[in-house]
Amino acid sequence: MARQPAYSPGPDIPQDEILRDHQGRIIDDAYAEAAAAEAIAVVRGRGRPSLSRSGESPLLRVRLSRELDDDITRAAEQAGTSRADWVRHALAQAARKAS
Repeated sequence: MARQPAYSPGPDIPQDEILRDHQGRIIDDAYAEAAAAEAIAVVRGRGRPSLSRSGESPLLRVRLSRELDDDITRAAEQAGTSRADWVRHALAQAARKAS
């Protein structure tokens, strides 16, 4: 990936002015890169953790009848697990049997 050119302030900020954040730290290219890296880490840290080693968890959407949905909900409650975990377990068992 090509490196972006260094940031240069707009015409409203004199070239010789030193910019500082609210804690008094000088805002320069290194500061901006560190802030961007931190923001990306925060955003990537959101959401549910990946279920696979590759870091991706494909989403499978299916339509169910109301009756089957109710049955899955009851089965998950009886198993003491979430619906998603129950469905993942049931699909894993079915996939193993099919192999």
